[in-house]
Amino acid sequence: MKIGERLRAHTFDLIAVASYLVFAVVLLMNLWQDPQTRMLSDNSQDQTFFEWALTHAADAISHGESPIFTDELNAPLGVNLMANTSILGLAIPLSPVTLLFGAGVTFAIISTLALAGTATAWYFVLSRDVVSSKAAAYVGALFCGFGPAMVSQITGHPNIAGQFLIPFIVRMVIRLREPGPAVRRGLVFAALVVYQCFINEEILFLAACALAVFLVAYLPPREMLPAARVALPTLGVTALAAGVVLAYPLWHQFAGPQAYHGLPEFVRGFSSDLGSFTEFSRRSIVGDPARIDKMGGATEENTFFGWPLLGLLVAAAVAMWRHRAARALVITAVVFGILSLGSVVRYKGEETTWHGPWQWFDDLPLFDSVVPTRLALVMTPLVGVLIALVVEQFIDRRPEPAGEGEEAGPAQPAAPILWAVALTVALVPLVPTPQPANDRAPVPVFFSSGQWREHLPKSATVVTLPGGWWEQLDAMRWATTANLEFKIVGGYFLAPDPNHPERHAMFGPSYPPTLSLLSGVANDGTVPQVTPDQQAQARVDVDYWGATTAVLADQHGNSEAVRQTADQLFGPGRHVADVWLWDVRRPGAS
Repeated sequence: MKIGERLRAHTFDLIAVASYLVFAVVLLMNLWQDPQTRMLSDNSQDQTFFEWALTHAADAISHGESPIFTDELNAPLGVNLMANTSILGLAIPLSPVTLLFGAGVTFAIISTLALAGTATAWYFVLSRDVVSSKAAAYVGALFCGFGPAMVSQITGHPNIAGQFLIPFIVRMVIRLREPGPAVRRGLVFAALVVYQCFINEEILFLAACALAVFLVAYLPPREMLPAARVALPTLGVTALAAGVVLAYPLWHQFAGPQAYHGLPEFVRGFSSDLGSFTEFSRRSIVGDPARIDKMGGATEENTFFGWPLLGLLVAAAVAMWRHRAARALVITAVVFGILSLGSVVRYKGEETTWHGPWQWFDDLPLFDSVVPTRLALVMTPLVGVLIALVVEQFIDRRPEPAGEGEEAGPAQPAAPILWAVALTVALVPLVPTPQPANDRAPVPVFFSSGQWREHLPKSATVVTLPGGWWEQLDAMRWATTANLEFKIVGGYFLAPDPNHPERHAMFGPSYPPTLSLLSGVANDGTVPQVTPDQQAQARVDVDYWGATTAVLADQHGNSEAVRQTADQLFGPGRHVADVWLWDVRRPGAS
């Protein structure tokens, strides 16, 4: 076939992919205005982490350092980047972009590709394996890539929203019961699994769980054993190949330095609200943030389908119940919707006396690293596939022929126009509005101009004063601006809680007495009379960190009170550009 004929044959496909890309850019248009000077308003802290991680990946590649562990953050302990969302599968290939244009541009690119790529991947799979109508595949994939949950997750979570490998993993699993070359298929499957591990393991784990439930619901008992026999050789090759590649990274993640076991308790309790399923997300055109504020945050609105879509899905489930695949999709969606309610069910922001079935799983290995509300992310592609089936069978009038062992599809409905109207009413309110973005908080000129090179010692380790949560994030932004050419104390990351007997994770470092003292001064603006014991404790803390320099930005609130207190702790500071500096090394240290 000539090139022109191929293009004409795939005109709809090209238009579909181009439209997904346009939609993603429009959704992130406020960020794209200037990725280097703007940040997403609803989740700047995660964007700060990802920009640091992108910079670290580029730095590791260019200097031949480890991409899965760093001592440039959280000095002196470092951070296990395999146990954090370091998105290496995208950060490493895009490291040239980061080196040339900065992490802000790379972050905008991966966020855009997360949405557009996920929709495109689902369109490919749906149009080739699920429905014969490209219009049906287009609408279903549009929901898979731009549904309320995806729009919510793109607010600082490109690793969660970037699900473009999942459709192909699902495709491989569904085809395992078909005879074929086990080695070739196993190696392809292993490559998909490995790559997804280096984008986000949580999504891979959820996909595996969802496929297990779907296959149990889909396959009659008499077909399970024959299907398992056919699939086993391919799965064996996959397990062997993926195991060889992932053996060390996974050992490092679960048993290496700064490994942890399970998420913080408050994160493990973050579940979907029972009342959220009929509501609209804040970024939909009819969304009301005030109405849903107690039902979840801007980054985890995974269940806000709205009552019109839920009504349509109930009607579709009844109409297609004899369709085996549709029935399995519905059952799987219901299972994960219920599981996402967590161990204790909440309704409109208030805890009820009801306990959800998630309580049977939340302490199990791996399951204890899942945020319960994210179990509902499984529902988005399931609903997207159901929407594609609805469009094809009830609107586009192309019923799927029954295959071997498959029950016949439902009879053609008498009024496709009613289904078309119902689908329009269900989907139009979910149309998302652009993600809000604000100008970044300015980085001190001391760092942005490069003056720090003249005033910080070689191999410097910086502690940011007064050292609270937001100062930890500031330190990461300063380090990113300086291409991580100095280490920082603390930061934003997951690490084992030193006070938890089972080494559950905590966000950021533990706060020693010196930073607690300075944070209190920053909060109330009162300068205390520092005691000799507090001075001695400051020396102990500084020595533990291996810090060389303490830095206080002029722009910090109550900076004068913090400066005076720091002078008592470390001796007189010196002012350079728009920061105060204290050399906290022991006398005579170089």
